[in-house]
Amino acid sequence: MKHIFVINPNAGKKDRFSDISNDLKKYDGVIDYEVYKTTCKGDGREFVKKYLETHPKDEIYRFYAIGGDGSLHDVINGAYEYENVEVACFPSGSGNDFIKSFKDHQGFRDLDKLIHGKTKKVDLLKANDKVSVNIFNFGFDGEVTFKMHKIKRWQLMSGKGAYNLAAVSSLLFNMSTPMKVTLDDEVIFDDKGLLIAVANGHTYGGGFKCAPLSLIDDGLIDVCLVKKISRFSASGLMSVYKKGEHLENKKLKDKIIYKKCKHVVIESPHPVAYAIDGEVFREAKVDIKILPLALNFVLPENYED
Repeated sequence: MKHIFVINPNAGKKDRFSDISNDLKKYDGVIDYEVYKTTCKGDGREFVKKYLETHPKDEIYRFYAIGGDGSLHDVINGAYEYENVEVACFPSGSGNDFIKSFKDHQGFRDLDKLIHGKTKKVDLLKANDKVSVNIFNFGFDGEVTFKMHKIKRWQLMSGKGAYNLAAVSSLLFNMSTPMKVTLDDEVIFDDKGLLIAVANGHTYGGGFKCAPLSLIDDGLIDVCLVKKISRFSASGLMSVYKKGEHLENKKLKDKIIYKKCKHVVIESPHPVAYAIDGEVFREAKVDIKILPLALNFVLPENYED
């Protein structure tokens, strides 16, 4: 097996490249490995893709995404179509929300446990031409993520704090988006709504548990749609939404649609902000399908699923 460590030096508030490179020296002569330092957004995807195109197909390659959710997103988008490829996540970013789908996520911070870990097949979401392992969010949440990326550049601002501040800031502006939502060829909503989260994992935004019923290997997409609500109601929603208690809240019963499906189409009259695993875009239509058990994801050694 070949181990390739893809390190994003810009993840989090500290450049971890030197520290991790030094930690890996103890594996010299023990495992076959190499280290790559990404230079910009999307570079990890291009590196992985070109690496696999130019190396033997009969070898097993384990890529370690060392950074935040965006780094994991890049590595997966370069690797997911190859059966002989495994992807590991070593969290060093400010959010790292996908690993929160696992009951015990501390083991992901142990390089030795990851190197000796085994794989688990997990689902992926394909949104237009982009692949997501965690969550796609559209509307208000997309705008929040746009603001969060700007706020995260401030000193001493964590991913969690940046998301919270961006959400509060967004409450002061337009809080509804016209959206037509179709699940498995059935239109379930055609009106103005606050947001829609399309999920494989259950947590995003530095700790908001939007899809508390989701499973990463059930072959289904979890969809949480919040209808248009007042600013006052939205401020109250944030606390229960963060804890994943919004499905049980009687006051929100008529404001939330939560369903499982295999295909989602979201349309709006104009381009709307959306995010995939924390990476932000704008489009007027997004087509999302489930890719069942499409990724060989590495679990830390001795992890009990």
